[in-house]
Amino acid sequence: MERFPVLCWTHAGEGLRVVETPARAVSARRTSLLALGRLLKRVSTLMVFGLLLLAHSPRAEGQVVLSAAVNGASYLYSSLPNGKLAQGVLFIAFGQGMGPSVLAQASSFPLPKNLSGTSIRVTVGGTNVDCIVLYTTATQVAGVLPSNTPPGVGTMVVTYNGQVSAPLNITVVAHAFGIFAVNQGGNGPGVLTDPFTNVANSLVTAANATNILDIWGTGLGAVIGDEGAGPLPGDLTNVNVQVFVGGQQAQVQYRGRSGCCAGVDQIRIVVPAIFGCYVPVYVVVEGVVSNFISVSIAQAGSLCSDPGGYDPALLQLAQANGGLRTASVYLNRMRGYAQTLEFQTDSAGASFVRIPLQTLLMSGAAPVAGSCQVVQFPLATPPALSYLDAGPQVSMNSPMGTYSLAPPLFGSPVGLYNITFLPGVTGVPGVVGDGTLLQTGHYTFTGPGGSQVGPFTTSIDLPTPLDWTNRTSITTINRSQPLTITWTNGFAGAMVAIVGQSQVSPGVGAAFTCWANAAAGSFTVPAAVLSAVPPSYSDSTGAQGNLSVIKNYYVSGLVPTGIDYGGTFFGDTINVSAVAFQ
Repeated sequence: MERFPVLCWTHAGEGLRVVETPARAVSARRTSLLALGRLLKRVSTLMVFGLLLLAHSPRAEGQVVLSAAVNGASYLYSSLPNGKLAQGVLFIAFGQGMGPSVLAQASSFPLPKNLSGTSIRVTVGGTNVDCIVLYTTATQVAGVLPSNTPPGVGTMVVTYNGQVSAPLNITVVAHAFGIFAVNQGGNGPGVLTDPFTNVANSLVTAANATNILDIWGTGLGAVIGDEGAGPLPGDLTNVNVQVFVGGQQAQVQYRGRSGCCAGVDQIRIVVPAIFGCYVPVYVVVEGVVSNFISVSIAQAGSLCSDPGGYDPALLQLAQANGGLRTASVYLNRMRGYAQTLEFQTDSAGASFVRIPLQTLLMSGAAPVAGSCQVVQFPLATPPALSYLDAGPQVSMNSPMGTYSLAPPLFGSPVGLYNITFLPGVTGVPGVVGDGTLLQTGHYTFTGPGGSQVGPFTTSIDLPTPLDWTNRTSITTINRSQPLTITWTNGFAGAMVAIVGQSQVSPGVGAAFTCWANAAAGSFTVPAAVLSAVPPSYSDSTGAQGNLSVIKNYYVSGLVPTGIDYGGTFFGDTINVSAVAFQ
């Protein structure tokens, strides 16, 4: 199963320029949206999720099944606050039997409303609108929702060779912008390009402060004219568009349709002076928040760097070797509060992993203080990791005594080691249940080495536990108001992560993460970030939302033979369950 990316030409003042698509460059021949046919080998999270549900209800031969329709850039679930379909949006419909077994795509303007037997009709408030069909296959169809579609609650049906699907409930809104992501999943590094060099932003082609970048997406809102007849570029100056890069608002120079494509938008910004390999970016259009992606911004040159993370030399090494060999050793102290129940579960572990270059370029992990990001769940299954043999076990000398960290389960790969301190649980391999928990003090880890990783010794001090000072006052979160979190026992060099998640239905929802300097003692989560998280549903256990505050500290320099980059860190987590997001 595949996704089919959009091919675009930028709308620059001096003319049209070829830019890169998600994950690959395109030739300089001028086309229109017909270039959607370039295949990108990436499984759709939503498609997999939807088809798993459909797998339990076999369809009759020839039956057309329409299971979901989402923004073609963000892929946000329709049940999320920002997952509706905007007027003029490029959308993807998922299902079965919706088109031919072999991809058929539009090849020229005017773009069709019936392609190889596939058509899409939307009905809102008694008004029927036929959508533009860009490409069609049996399991997914791409279309453009015409700008003249009235907003409101309605339905969508797909017809293939005279067979009509059951109506799918949809909501059409004026604005719901989505940013294209490199992984074609709506998260991680985004599709942003330099309009003057046509180079796509990445860890190794990073932007600099004051550079100009184009953000590519869809769902800015309606335009005037027939989208199927040809591109309709033009600055939508009447639409309030805000772009936030690493928590800072960026200057917007253009917001509107691209000069190439029906339904494809671009937003041109001036890059602010904030630096990192995975700087979070989101767009707010008339109060509606987009998906969150990241951009790479270097202080100088084209190779980004993160404090305590990747630097240009490492990225050059990753390019030369096709990936990085990494090591991490950690301590994790976790305290939980669930209604009247209080508990603590601590752990220590180590992992030695090779990260392929492609995974490295498409991931997004390093925090930027003062910034936030939001992701929906469930997400796609992450790529399988390749563990490196570092020996049969890792020894930990601690204030509580000496312990051995071993592969957590029988058959677990050598290269992954763990021990858990869980009071009251006995007889479980790798679990210490006698009441022992991690104590403040000095910890030293020693490994004998294995066939791929050499011997090592590393240490870290576990400090006084984090104190979340306003924890008991937060039981309900108003998603339209900023949320301030306060704490003590932070210190310079450490980071605090504030993590909240809310389920709109079992297993489906969104989570936000905001980062702050631990020494600051407080952080305010913007209302725009909270608005991207859905209201919590409740069951017999209470509201299905939770909130965590986590103090992290990282010490780099764990580089035994066979390792390119590594470090030792701790996490100090306080989690509160049954928090209601409203």
